[in-house]
Amino acid sequence: MSTLNSPLWKRVDVVGDIAIVRAPFDYDSNKLMEFASVLQSKLKVNSVWARRPETRGDFRISDYLYLLGERRSETIYREHGCQYLVDFRKVFFSPKLSYEHRRIADLVRKGEVIINMFSGYGPFSILSFKVGRPTVVYSFDVNPWAYYYMMVNIELNRAWGVIPIYGDVFNKIYALDKVDRVIAPLPERAQESYEVALQVLKPGGCLHLFTEVEVNKSESPLHRVKSLYRGTIFSRVVRSAGPRRYHVVVDIKV
Repeated sequence: MSTLNSPLWKRVDVVGDIAIVRAPFDYDSNKLMEFASVLQSKLKVNSVWARRPETRGDFRISDYLYLLGERRSETIYREHGCQYLVDFRKVFFSPKLSYEHRRIADLVRKGEVIINMFSGYGPFSILSFKVGRPTVVYSFDVNPWAYYYMMVNIELNRAWGVIPIYGDVFNKIYALDKVDRVIAPLPERAQESYEVALQVLKPGGCLHLFTEVEVNKSESPLHRVKSLYRGTIFSRVVRSAGPRRYHVVVDIKV
């Protein structure tokens, strides 16, 4: 198959002036370099990287392979009218969450107080503030680079109601009063996040919980999460995470 007809074209994300190829586990490295050369020529990007499917460590950083152009991974990423300075080798980054960033932002109401338990470089927090006009969005992250980029992006987007808090949310969250909404976008710690969020939400509050479920061959992941989390009012599969394993977002009414 020619490079122009490669199935890899469906796996390309353009982030600012950088192209990222979501490479399969076993993809031939020589073919990947050949594809990168054509990709850079066609899209006029300054840098091309490949991203492996897995994430590693407490910060959920993906493994990236430099392919071509400038050896740079920091760029400006634009989404839903906001702009974010981001280095995808230092913080968790996934354009696949763009839909959820907007969906949750559209649910936010003026005057709410919100906690984002795992804020990263700020897309959930900043867009929620810009769209919904809550009073404040307390935004936690334990990754020092995520905290740095979140502060930069608050300035870039003039999102003054987003309050960045560096450190472990599970140690610091109880210093806050009860809130109207909690965003918990870390599937690996979903159960712990769920239990904590129920303690800090006001009656009638809402939790947006990202979780991972494993199902039987004939079982629906959405049916599975509904049986796990009482008060579920909405659920959606975000992506496949492996054979019969799925990342699912669940909206839960307290």
